[in-house]
Amino acid sequence: MSIDKEFGDFIIVLLKCFLILIFFGLLLPRFLDYILYYFINKPNVYDNSILVTNIINKNFDIISKYITIVNDFLKL
Repeated sequence: MSIDKEFGDFIIVLLKCFLILIFFGLLLPRFLDYILYYFINKPNVYDNSILVTNIINKNFDIISKYITIVNDFLKL
């Protein structure tokens, strides 16, 4: 009986780890890519505001490299 409970606990932990990998490896990078794409291509510029593009471009490069590495690792 305890082997079945331990096996069930193992399966639950395995599924949690798999879901965390999917979230951080697939969903989060695509969500951040969408947000950065939206802010870069459709900026709201007001009369008294300045858009600092260097910071946004560096963040965009970091996210795009992260997405590329994760996609190459998972071969999607």
